[in-house]
Amino acid sequence: MVEDTKEKKKTGWRRYLSLKHYSLIRQLIIVFSSLAIIFIVVIMPLLDYNVKSIIADQMYEDLEFSQNNLPYDLSSYGSFPDETKKTKRIIHIFYRSKDNDIMRYVGYRERDMPQLLYTYVYGSDLKVITNDKSHKTIENNGIYDGKTYYYRITYYKQSSLGSDYLISLISEDYSADLLSAISNRVIYLQYVFLIVIAIVLIIWGFSLIRPLNRIKKYVDGIKNREDQEDLKMERDDEIGIVGDAIVSMNHEITKQEKAKEEMIHNISHDLKTPIALIKNYTEAMKDDIYPYGDKDSTLNVILENADRLEHKVKSLLYLNRLDYVESEEISYDDFDMKELIQHTIMQMRSLNNFNIEMNLEDGVRFVGNPDHWRVVVENIVDNASRYAKSVICITLKKDLMIIYNDGEPIEEDKIEDLFDPYVKGVKGQFGLGLSIVAKTCSMYGYKVEARNEAIGVSFIFTKE
Repeated sequence: MVEDTKEKKKTGWRRYLSLKHYSLIRQLIIVFSSLAIIFIVVIMPLLDYNVKSIIADQMYEDLEFSQNNLPYDLSSYGSFPDETKKTKRIIHIFYRSKDNDIMRYVGYRERDMPQLLYTYVYGSDLKVITNDKSHKTIENNGIYDGKTYYYRITYYKQSSLGSDYLISLISEDYSADLLSAISNRVIYLQYVFLIVIAIVLIIWGFSLIRPLNRIKKYVDGIKNREDQEDLKMERDDEIGIVGDAIVSMNHEITKQEKAKEEMIHNISHDLKTPIALIKNYTEAMKDDIYPYGDKDSTLNVILENADRLEHKVKSLLYLNRLDYVESEEISYDDFDMKELIQHTIMQMRSLNNFNIEMNLEDGVRFVGNPDHWRVVVENIVDNASRYAKSVICITLKKDLMIIYNDGEPIEEDKIEDLFDPYVKGVKGQFGLGLSIVAKTCSMYGYKVEARNEAIGVSFIFTKE
């Protein structure tokens, strides 16, 4: 009982987490909300980090540019020029290692500020560069009084008075203003982007929901057997393809229903006549009455009608059997088609007076159950024998079989429906023979088509 409860809870959570159990609008809302959360939680911090990195690189570039363009000579030990003293954004400090003293600075009026920055910000890196002559430049940042300072220490020259170094610093005030401006603009663009994406997704969602609702309404009409106009999607995407397929399916179902109704009517008539004849003749014979003159003649008529009934019942059962076989595993072994045709025709020659010509190549092998293909050949030859005037010709080549008869051509509007179930031709018997042929061919990967020739009709079998 406990395990069942746990399984139900697990199934419930799976159903809750699965989008396919929600409507499309809810799915879009969930997907968009998830993307927005991911964007805010992951993308925005990454973006902020990258913006800060870009700004830090810009700070170091400004410091380098300022050092390279200072309008004075450090070796003069004079005062900084007046134009340099006007600089408020960048602090420049001159340091001589021999005296271990800060000689000059510009950018601060407070005299103790450079010393404080030395102690808390750049002092350790200055010691590194003065002790290790391989270092010519160090760029880094430090914090003093809650404010971040970016600095660049550059080795200037080596003289008898010692090594000279230039330290240039810039506070985060400028970077903070720049970061704030960029961040505000980026955030504004992000919200605009999210709003635009939300609007696009909503419009796109409704563009999907409307045609899907139309398809559902159309399918409900088919289910309830309601008369309705064809569904016109006017779309080339997958929804349009599905809509067109459903319309095509509806037409096919309607056609099959009409054919089936006609078939039931024909079956009722075809079965009713021989059954009534057999019943009446049998009752007459019980009274010693022989409608055909004598006992043997009357019994032959009864047997003939019994054979007709048997043939029709077998056709129905065989077609149903093919549906069953198709749903099971199909054997794709090959066999000698020439041998099968010769054996089948030999048995059929005694049933009609037509001249059956055969042009059969050796070694041609077809795929499938030989018993099924024997029925195919029998049905096509039997069909040809009802229409042929004088000759039936069978041609066999690799992956090709043609059964020709010199009878009347098939009406063009009936060629496409010729192999559909329950479609009965002018001289057709039951409307199942050619559908059995088509189903067998399809089952084993072959295609059959009927074609009107200059004289006569050909049934052409090809490997798909």
